[in-house]
Amino acid sequence: MTGKHEYEIGDIRGLESALKQLHGYCGDLQAQAMAATTAVSGQWQGLANAEFVNAVQTWQVGATLLTAHAEYLATWAGYAATQYEQAQTSMKSSWA
Repeated sequence: MTGKHEYEIGDIRGLESALKQLHGYCGDLQAQAMAATTAVSGQWQGLANAEFVNAVQTWQVGATLLTAHAEYLATWAGYAATQYEQAQTSMKSSWA
């Protein structure tokens, strides 16, 4: 079996890879945001510090959700690609 099905598997594996990269990128951004919060808190005081920390925390909630969803989707994309590959192998052996 060649053609469209192999192309679909490649697309799904590409999606899985892109989602894993997104997951890692969001983790890096979260770490940088935490470092910035720590650095700013050492320099700023009062309302400016509180507003900055609040803004970063709001962003981190969204980033945490995005990271979790990227991981979930990457897992399912990998599962789907594996299922396609197994079905393809099964069909090849059935027709051999």
